[in-house]
Order: sequence, then C-alpha cells, then structure tokens
Amino acid sequence: MNARQIILLLLLTLVVIGSGWFLFQQDDGQQQTTVSATGHDAFVSGMDLQVMDANGQLQYHVIAASMIHFPHKERFELEQPVIDLIRDDGTAWHITSDRGQTTASGDRIWLLGQVDISRPATGNDDSLRIRTSDLLVKPDQEQAETDSAASIISDRYRIDATGLKADFRSRELQLRSTVRGTFHGTG
Repeated sequence: MNARQIILLLLLTLVVIGSGWFLFQQDDGQQQTTVSATGHDAFVSGMDLQVMDANGQLQYHVIAASMIHFPHKERFELEQPVIDLIRDDGTAWHITSDRGQTTASGDRIWLLGQVDISRPATGNDDSLRIRTSDLLVKPDQEQAETDSAASIISDRYRIDATGLKADFRSRELQLRSTVRGTFHGTG
C-alpha cells in the first residue's frame, strides 16, 4: 500500500466515524420527550371520587366531566365539577360550577365562575339555594367561603350579601357585608 492509499483509507475511516457520530446525535435528540413547561401530564375523563368517613359512611362525592393535571401549577383543573356534601341525616348539599381547580390532596376545591349550591327541603326546613361565584370549598371540613356577591333564596325569603362563609355541618351561613333581604309572609 502506498502513502496515497493509506491517506485515502484514513479519510474514509474518519468520514464513516464522523457520520456515525452525527447520526447517533440525531437519534438521541428525536427520542427524548419532555413535558411541556405549560402542558398537562395527566387527563381523566368522567372523574368520580367518593370519600368515606372513619365509619365507612359516604362523607362527600365529587364528579367532573374531566380532570387535567398541570404539573407546573401543582393543581388539577376540573370541568363541570359537582360536589355533594353528605350530612349525617342522609341529606346533601349539592354544589355545581362550570369549572374548578383542586390541590393534589383534594382538601381544597376552588369553584370558578358561577356557582350554584342547593339543599332539598327536609321535615322542618325549606329548600335552600345559594348563588355566588368563585367559591372555595373545604369538603373534609364541610365548609365553603367566597368574597363575591351571594344570594340565598328559599320559599320564604331572599337575602343578598357580599361575602359568605358556610358551615354545612352546623348549618350556619355567615354574611360578611352589604346584606339586604326580602321576606315573604306565610299567609
């Protein structure tokens, strides 16, 4: 082999090695997948969560058309969430909204936009409806609160206020400010 053939063989070897290295680098770039900085990493359609108390009785029930997890927000987004807070006597407070967010533990649920809360009539109590927006629900504590305008409506009265704190367990509704009411007679 002469010097020219040796140089040509070395150049050909370098080209093969360089091409292999280049293709290896290209394959690595194509196979790496990452979660987008703003995208979701999990999706559930038709979410249905039932939480029991220490005695095995249903404490609350949350359903949603969908639940999407966004890791950069550390929150789950809910579409059309429905929350039923079950009382000891079997009656339930029914809470709905078009959308919401919750923590990974589910101990706080923010219902965003218009919120409708209802309780059916019982032996001594009229049915009750509360309309508000942007409500924070703490289902384990059976509490909810908002700084937004709220209307409490029953067959006998309507009360409008700004800000509301509800304790569904003790059946107390605290109105924070600008309270106005209309009461209807029974007769």
